[in-house]
Amino acid sequence: MKLSLVLTLALLGAISAHQLEEGALEQEVPDDQAEEELEGPEPSCPAESKSFRVVVPSNGTHTCRYVFVNSCQTFRQAQRYCARCYRGRLASIHSHSTNEQLRRGARARTNRGLVWIGAIAYRWFWRVCAHWVDHSTWNYANWARRNPRGYFRRCVAMCTNNGRWIGVTCWSRLPFICRY
Repeated sequence: MKLSLVLTLALLGAISAHQLEEGALEQEVPDDQAEEELEGPEPSCPAESKSFRVVVPSNGTHTCRYVFVNSCQTFRQAQRYCARCYRGRLASIHSHSTNEQLRRGARARTNRGLVWIGAIAYRWFWRVCAHWVDHSTWNYANWARRNPRGYFRRCVAMCTNNGRWIGVTCWSRLPFICRY
């Protein structure tokens, strides 16, 4: 079904060959849609006192704001939650210093070893193929050894212990970091 949709859109010119090659249709929607339709109503947005926000100065051009959400959600639910509650996306990380600040914040504020960040990745033979769900440039990575694993798309989580990234099945329920 997905392949026929992609081919139809390509034939109609709705997507370019470059977008088709980059997997543009898969950037927003992990394969776990069916499981999530059965999960019931979305959780309400937390009160201001229930979330922890941090401001990370960037390279002088803008400031990034992040919020740590301790409610365990699937990757897709976390994406929707960030959009609905904070008008943002799951966090994209573009430097070692930002990764370390977010790791420390997540470790201090969650009781879990992993938190969702906003990346999707897979391996194509020896090459890692990854992208941020906010469509920002992929200019930094902090993969754990042998990650991402396999040829299937994985959602990416950060280890709160060492800040390394691993590929996790997208329907796993984890706390997450929103960027807004």
